Amino acid sequence: MARVHGKDLTILTLGGQSLLADTVSLGFKVSAKTHDVTTIGDDWVESIAGLKGGDDIDHELFYDNINTTGTWAYLSGLLGSSTALVIGDGTRTITANVVVTGLDLPIDVGEMMKVKATYKLTGAVTFS
Repeated sequence: MARVHGKDLTILTLGGQSLLADTVSLGFKVSAKTHDVTTIGDDWVESIAGLKGGDDIDHELFYDNINTTGTWAYLSGLLGSSTALVIGDGTRTITANVVVTGLDLPIDVGEMMKVKATYKLTGAVTFS
């Protein structure tokens, strides 16, 4: 089994634009919900499988202030929009539709400026 580091990612695009070079971290997570089907009087909780997805993805990037193509301009243009997120390491690829739901621009004096974006999964995620 090959060990993969974050620096080994070869693809990280949002809406077709590569954000790989500016990415500091990406908190990708998917989950499956369950439905409680316990009958009153049962001794144990019973559940059945439910819907998948719906998780938030936190993405931290270096701030780039180029007018039209920098990270801030690009992400702020996508705020509230649904677009494709693609993550890959050269062997495996994850493709998901996301809605850009939040942007944060914390400014710490003396530190590199970073953008924090939040995406909400919408629809199916493809693992290939």
